[in-house]
Amino acid sequence: MKGFGNRLWSAALGIVLTVAGLLADGTDRAAHRQIAELEAKLAANPTNAAVLIQLAKVHHNEATRGAEDAAHHIARAKAHLGILLANDPKHAFGRALLGSTTVLTAREAFWPGTKIKRVREGLALMDAALADFPEDHNARFTRAVNNLYLPDLFERLVTVTADFQWLRERADRGEFDAEFRQYVFLYHGRALAKWKRPAEAATAWNAGLAIDPQSKVADELRRELGTAKPASPSP
Repeated sequence: MKGFGNRLWSAALGIVLTVAGLLADGTDRAAHRQIAELEAKLAANPTNAAVLIQLAKVHHNEATRGAEDAAHHIARAKAHLGILLANDPKHAFGRALLGSTTVLTAREAFWPGTKIKRVREGLALMDAALADFPEDHNARFTRAVNNLYLPDLFERLVTVTADFQWLRERADRGEFDAEFRQYVFLYHGRALAKWKRPAEAATAWNAGLAIDPQSKVADELRRELGTAKPASPSP
């Protein structure tokens, strides 16, 4: 019975990690074009930190989708982050992204104990990055989104709630660029919907949409609002 429970939990973690990936934005084709463009830039300057972090981010986001080539994208993300952190060990976003990538590797592990270990290793990397650089919004967003869909076993609700509160306060004040603010509203809305607070989720999505109705994030916000319509009143 214990073995069955482990297998069931293992399957659940795999589903959770894949669901998180299905909520990522963009298309495979666009990502492949972006990777090719960034690799061309990296060839000219192999230690360019801005290009390395962008490449790692694109590969990480593709890995979250759970596609057959997820292992390839995880390997590439880790390779780019390895170069970045070798040159700048304190890079907060790089450390957080490595932590999130490490959590994703739990999906590939066979044994439940190995899955749990990898998740905890990834969480430790993200927590350490934010402990050192609590004002890094990219690192905080990475942790919030990654942790949102983890099983309750990892007790991340307090952390996720605090991260989104920190991000929303600053997004409401207009401290980030427009696209990042829209992503904050998009994912905070998803968090609120997950926590069964649909009215607040819709408010977040509408606020994000109002920032720029023509942006690429706007379509994601509209899709979420399409699922947030109130139920018809009972006759």
